[in-house]
Amino acid sequence: MKNKHLKALAWIASAVLLVLVGCKTTQSATTPKQAAAETPKVDTLAIATSYHQNISSLSAQFSMQLLGNKLFTLSGQLESVTDKELMVSVKALFGIEVLRIYCTPTQAVLIDRIGRRICQMPFSELAPELGTDFYGLQGLLTNRLFDPDQNNYANFTLNTTSGDWMLTHQGKYQTEFLLQAGKFLQRTIIRSVAKGDYLMATYGAVTDNGGIQFPTTAKYVYYSKERSNSVDVTFQQIKFNQVTPLNFSIPTGYKTVTVDELKNQLLSL
Repeated sequence: MKNKHLKALAWIASAVLLVLVGCKTTQSATTPKQAAAETPKVDTLAIATSYHQNISSLSAQFSMQLLGNKLFTLSGQLESVTDKELMVSVKALFGIEVLRIYCTPTQAVLIDRIGRRICQMPFSELAPELGTDFYGLQGLLTNRLFDPDQNNYANFTLNTTSGDWMLTHQGKYQTEFLLQAGKFLQRTIIRSVAKGDYLMATYGAVTDNGGIQFPTTAKYVYYSKERSNSVDVTFQQIKFNQVTPLNFSIPTGYKTVTVDELKNQLLSL
């Protein structure tokens, strides 16, 4: 049982490292779409702005299933203060924390509770143009619509059919789709991680939570030539605009490891 959760922990941590670190020297796998010369349609802007909601903070419990070589089920807590800090706590049996990820605009800190290891990753050493800065990571986990750090509405295109519509935003390094089909609203982000590799995030089951539209499910898929993994997340007990500054401190007695050391150790489990 312990080995099972060690492998699950290794998968989560290595997935985070692949997203954050594997992008250092990659090139875009998508072709940038030139912004239209004319002013975007009013209805396109209305749809875009209506779903870009002013959420100052988010707190939620979640359960998740990790599908790699085997299926693992874990739980956790997500705390996010918009544009300031983000913390994810992953728990195994009996609510025991096994992994914590804490991010500010300047760095990401990964704490391995089982191995008593800590890894600090300055975002300045990563690749913000691929979405691997703090804002891109926060956007992925909290479904902040459409380039949360840029809000570049000029690149939107809108297609409508029989009352349904698809809003597409083609950025230099990622493509986003917001689809309204019948009663269902679904958002998908495809972000290039490396040439031939990609990270795709899909959000569904959008519900009204105190006037805020927010998905209760998310699916993250990482694909490369070496591996393909996915994480299905279900959010519960979602609260908006109630989180105070997060109480985070780096634990004492933990071994400090480099990104490469942690990656190699985790992948060997």
